[in-house]
Amino acid sequence: MDSGPPTLHSRRTLTLRFNVPISRTHQFWDSLREGRFVTTRCGECGALSFPPQSDCARCMSGEVEWVDLGTEAELVTFTYVQVTPPSFVEDDPYIVGIGRMSQGLKILAWVEGTRLEALAPGMKLKLEPRTSDDGSPYYVFVPAP
Repeated sequence: MDSGPPTLHSRRTLTLRFNVPISRTHQFWDSLREGRFVTTRCGECGALSFPPQSDCARCMSGEVEWVDLGTEAELVTFTYVQVTPPSFVEDDPYIVGIGRMSQGLKILAWVEGTRLEALAPGMKLKLEPRTSDDGSPYYVFVPAP
């Protein structure tokens, strides 16, 4: 009976760091630090992209323009992550939701400021900027006032 190639099992912690070049999408991060949410729209075919892209995924054009997304969204779906993945092992269980922006784009983000029982598809949400402990900008959904 062939059990396949031999494998090596390790219980050591593996830490990965990624340096993602943002030279053509830095405006997203700069705007997020200012509390604004922007993305790219293709100058050729008009397609919106989120996350922002330096080239259009539809027509492959490199001519993109920056447009404001606003902050209002509607909850499409959500899930409660009780067993966190290794990269979030230090975090408590959390809620992740997909919100539809007024332009039709769907955005994935953590949902904060509400209880799981209060969430329902169709609920009005607002995107809010945040800053991590290491100074990196990110965003979350919160219930709209």
